[in-house]
Amino acid sequence: MRRSDRLFQIVQIIRHRQWTTAAYLAERLEVSERTIYRDMQDLQLSGVPVISEAGYGYQLDQSFNFPPLQFTEEELTALVLGLQLTMQCTDQQLHDAAESVLNKVKENIPARLLAKLQQTPLGVPFPLHDKQVSERIEPLRKATIEKKKVVIDYLDEKQQSSHRTIRPLQLYFWGKVWTLTTWCELRNDFRNFRLDRIQQLTLQNSYFIDEPGKQLSDFITLMSTKDNTD
Repeated sequence: MRRSDRLFQIVQIIRHRQWTTAAYLAERLEVSERTIYRDMQDLQLSGVPVISEAGYGYQLDQSFNFPPLQFTEEELTALVLGLQLTMQCTDQQLHDAAESVLNKVKENIPARLLAKLQQTPLGVPFPLHDKQVSERIEPLRKATIEKKKVVIDYLDEKQQSSHRTIRPLQLYFWGKVWTLTTWCELRNDFRNFRLDRIQQLTLQNSYFIDEPGKQLSDFITLMSTKDNTD
């Protein structure tokens, strides 16, 4: 890691903590405590309001106006890859939002980092699922947020069809398929549905409230002991 990147990381770390010791920073950044002491002195000399107190460590004065967001090369690569994945595996609304963020990132990073970004060996060039799945994500995502009930026609792996009223709880992407975790009113139990097997869906005008035993947290507790996939 370049020294300038390390100094930036130090400020990022201590600004989110009440007190931070040199030992913690040294372990986190994989340098010696002596290097941390020198870095802290340089930060203070450069005008960064670092407060130090024996026995406690370092703290950043809360009145400090942090400069515009900056990224290391690895952080930028992770951010851009995540945005590309969002563009290629979610709905059109999130695709457009991710593309907008990506353009803003490219417009506001230094030329050196932009050149590195354009040479990155990582990328997501094609959509990861078909158009039908993409069209399912947006209404289900909104129904999950708004706590709207949904009626679906579903075709399971045995080609058996069913008509369900569900409470959508969470969407999960598994690399190849999207699944929807729900409370199924037909089964009166949790069920997971693959989006590519949903034949039709209709958002209802009725809403649901979180009830004990029917929430996502309850499902997560059961995941390790019960198979709920239709």
